Formats: sequence, C-alpha cells, structure tokens
Amino acid sequence: MNRLFNLDNPFMQFLNNMADLIILNIIFLISCIPLITIGASISALHYVCLKMVRGESPYVWAGFFKGFRESFRQSTVIWLFSAAVIALLGLDYAILNAAESTLFSVMKVALGVVCALLSCMFIYIFPIVSHFRCTNRQAVKNALLMTIGHLPYTLLLAAMYGLIFFLCTISVKLLAMILMISVICGFSVTAFTACIIFDRIFKKYEPEQEAIPEYYE
Repeated sequence: MNRLFNLDNPFMQFLNNMADLIILNIIFLISCIPLITIGASISALHYVCLKMVRGESPYVWAGFFKGFRESFRQSTVIWLFSAAVIALLGLDYAILNAAESTLFSVMKVALGVVCALLSCMFIYIFPIVSHFRCTNRQAVKNALLMTIGHLPYTLLLAAMYGLIFFLCTISVKLLAMILMISVICGFSVTAFTACIIFDRIFKKYEPEQEAIPEYYE
C-alpha cells in the first residue's frame, strides 16, 4: 500500500501530471478570455508542457506566467497577424466559393494548399516562440522550415489536430462532450501530446549554440 502512494510510483506521477494539466488548462482558458492574449497564452501553454515532457516538473502557475510574460509582445504580434491572415483567407474562400468556373475551382484548390501549409506553420510557430529566442521574421521562417523539414512529424501533428476538428463535426452530442473535456483538460493534454513531438524536433537545434544554424539563433 505504501508503494502505491509513493510519489516516485508511476501511477502517482501520472496523477500528479494530470492534476498539473487540469490546473494548466484552467489557467490557459482564463488567460484567453481577453482574446488579444490568445497568442501569448498558447506560447505559455507549450512552454510549460515542454518542461513537463522533459521531466523538469515546473510550478504550473509560475511557469505559465513566466512563459506568458516573456513571449507576450512577440506572441501577440504574431497572433494578431495570424488572425488577419485567417480573416483574409476566409474572405477569399467565400468569394471563390460563390463563383462558378474552372478557373475559380483551380484557385480554390490552390487556396486550400496554402491554407494547409499555413495551418501547419501555425501549429509550430507559438511553441517556437516559447522555446527559442528569435525575431518575428525568424520565427515565421523557422516554422516554415520545420514544417517542411520534419514532414513526418508535421503530418502526425496535423492528423492529431485534424482528428479533433473532424470529431467536432460528427454530431452535436460529440461536440458537447469534446467541449466539456476541453474545459477540464483538453487543451493542455493536446499541447502536452504535441510537445512530445516538439521535444524531438527542438533537440536537434539545442545542443550547442555554435552548432545551431543562423536562423535558429
């Protein structure tokens, strides 16, 4: 019985991590309420989750706001820019969808490819900002390079997020269930799972500062 409640026991470690993820999820949701802070909140979420993946066991509250504070300005700029791009692409799609011609159909396919690429870059960019010191331009460039350079991981991440989105469209009951889980721990668990992949990618650029390519400085 004593071994069961030993803090070094894998089961107790799992419970401890789940408790941290639930707390992290609540902090994340609250910090997203102003909307303009969503970018910084996503960065802070991945900042804490990556540390958890690496066994660094950060204090969730302090770790989140450390990541939030350090990346606030950069993440907010990137978030506002991303929101503007999403709005523009949505408008383009609405215009192309309303038109009926072969040319517009081809343009719609091209727009879909662009949207897919930008969506994958969006998955990478906030974890990059939370982990590497770089300018906005370098962050966008790094997101593109990692998206293409680590294509198998990119497809795995895209499949994970795509599956969640697909499940939300199946039925109202399933959507309500996913929303309920999201409020409890959905965002943090998803970010934690993604950070298992980001950990493998980021380690390739970390060992020695001089060994890191210029665009990762």
